[in-house]
Amino acid sequence: MKITITGRGIEVQDATRDYAQEKARKLERFDDQLQKVEIVMAAQGDGKLVEMKAVSRRGQPVIGTSEHEDLYAAIDGVIDKVVGQLSKANKKRKDRRKRSERVPPPPEPSDLVEDEVLDTYEDVVEEFSEKLD
Repeated sequence: MKITITGRGIEVQDATRDYAQEKARKLERFDDQLQKVEIVMAAQGDGKLVEMKAVSRRGQPVIGTSEHEDLYAAIDGVIDKVVGQLSKANKKRKDRRKRSERVPPPPEPSDLVEDEVLDTYEDVVEEFSEKLD
């Protein structure tokens, strides 16, 4: 997985870069098909804005943003959002797989109805002949 970290209007310190990379590597637990993660950090007024885009081989890219006064808290916030989206996508994928399975075969007729004792032909003829006489 390739991790790209850029700063827009701010210089990203090594400690912040290492922290963001460490957190981004944990996303592989939720989607083992991740190809790349792009993180953009920007200064916005008094706070910091962190945007993250996680691109996987399957499904749509997952995008999350978080704004906070502390850059580390903003990174944690965006990671939580992306993890939630990846988990939701995995759940949908599993549910879709379960629904696509074949319908189980119908139960055998002997399972549906208990065996009942049927009258013989002679008994039926005798019973109806008495009614018709």
